[in-house]
Amino acid sequence: MKKAGKILLRVTACGLALSLLCGCTLTERLDETTSTLTNMTSDSQRQVGQVSLAYYTAEKVNPITSSSTINRIICEALYEGLFCLNDQFEPEPVLCENYELSGTSCTLVLKEGLKFSDGSDVTADDVVYSYRLAKSTATSMYYNRASYMSSIRATDSRTIQITLSAPNSHFLSLLDIPIFKEGTENQTFSIGTGPFVASQSDTDYLLLPNENWHGGKVSNVPQINLVGTVRADAVISSFAAGDISLTRAERISDDPATIKGAVDVYQTPTTELHYLGVRMSHPLLSNENFRKALSLAIDRSSICRSSLQTFADPAVLPVNPQPEMLEDSRLTGALEQANTYLAQMGIRDVDGDSKVETSSGEEITLTLLCNSENSFKSNVCSQLVTAFSQIGIQLNINSLPFDQYQQALNSGNFDLYYGDVILTPDFDVRALLMSGGSLNYGRITDATLDSKIMSVRTASADALEQAETDFYEYFLSKMPILPLAFERNQVIVRSGLLTGFSPRPYNIFWTPNEWRLG
Repeated sequence: MKKAGKILLRVTACGLALSLLCGCTLTERLDETTSTLTNMTSDSQRQVGQVSLAYYTAEKVNPITSSSTINRIICEALYEGLFCLNDQFEPEPVLCENYELSGTSCTLVLKEGLKFSDGSDVTADDVVYSYRLAKSTATSMYYNRASYMSSIRATDSRTIQITLSAPNSHFLSLLDIPIFKEGTENQTFSIGTGPFVASQSDTDYLLLPNENWHGGKVSNVPQINLVGTVRADAVISSFAAGDISLTRAERISDDPATIKGAVDVYQTPTTELHYLGVRMSHPLLSNENFRKALSLAIDRSSICRSSLQTFADPAVLPVNPQPEMLEDSRLTGALEQANTYLAQMGIRDVDGDSKVETSSGEEITLTLLCNSENSFKSNVCSQLVTAFSQIGIQLNINSLPFDQYQQALNSGNFDLYYGDVILTPDFDVRALLMSGGSLNYGRITDATLDSKIMSVRTASADALEQAETDFYEYFLSKMPILPLAFERNQVIVRSGLLTGFSPRPYNIFWTPNEWRLG
């Protein structure tokens, strides 16, 4: 069994895709009949130098069943998983002391002496209960993570035995599922192990330091105020009004938040991949050299700086971060090499008009399907028109509202399409790339690619690095899709409120003992 002092697994290309966004962002859509603010922070609570969070009062706060994105931040203060993912999406132990992962068997051992915020012991039964609830709650954000578990049981007070439905070499990257005390899910706030605990003051709730936290009581943040609301769209206006001082806000969205006032912005990486999908039945796009030429014409770094406004990281492989083996030219473009690939197909500019022709003398025009409802992605498409023109290929944009875009996507009415997918943190690309995958709109059929993907999923610890390298190299040789970038999220904080603040992708409340109030 391995000691979980620090686990640095290479998190790469395998995990179930959560949802295809294709330009449509995930936002809370609450019933307009409940769109009134309630229980806003009193003047006595609203003090300079205090942290205040939005609190969606229409649901009980539980890390597994809470569906409101507002309460996700509160959950990060109150609950923890056995592991936490760092900025490279590598799992680092939090509640876990030892682990063993082999094939479809995973054994986890809790640290000794762990306590819930009420002072009771954390047991393996609590972990099993939390995981089983995630597995049975289809609306939970952890449902897909838990779906890999075919059986979950406690073998003693500290040991959890999990049997997987299939091998997954990066399974530990899915175990940031928060744990709560069994039987407390019907309380207003379920009991957890995090650095803070919910407390009621008169009619208001607030968060206080958890005196039983294994990381030591947080002494520099004496309380966190909760600002009650029953509508999601009140969060940004509440921030502007000074009622709340810390929140997340989507940047690359259909309706990006306008943040008013002086703020500190912290970017965090995500698993949200922007890419160009390819119709494999197209006579030119079916050729790997043509796809590689298109890929090399794209300056992904420029796209991230301009159209995506620095809220994205360039990518040519469907994994974040990009592996060190990758040459910079693949991210910034290499026009000479792109033209070489075209020449190998007999595609050249024979008449000097800056447009290439096929061997039969035809100019090349492609159609790119794009969702018109996201201005950021429309701007990316405009950059792609310029990029492809540099290698003599004309790109026409078919920009449609999302419903029509989805219809065109499902019917295969495109040459290329601009896609956007949130992958699970083990970067499972089976649905996106494998034959018959639910998100394989371009109809990719490549038995060798399927085999490379599955080799990464099933590899032993000793064979994993080579399996990943083999997958990367084969992907780059075929370019079945053209990755563009991985989006970044933003955490916004009232300017000067906090120092020592270092949010992680799924955990704003990482190392709160290092925070200092301004």
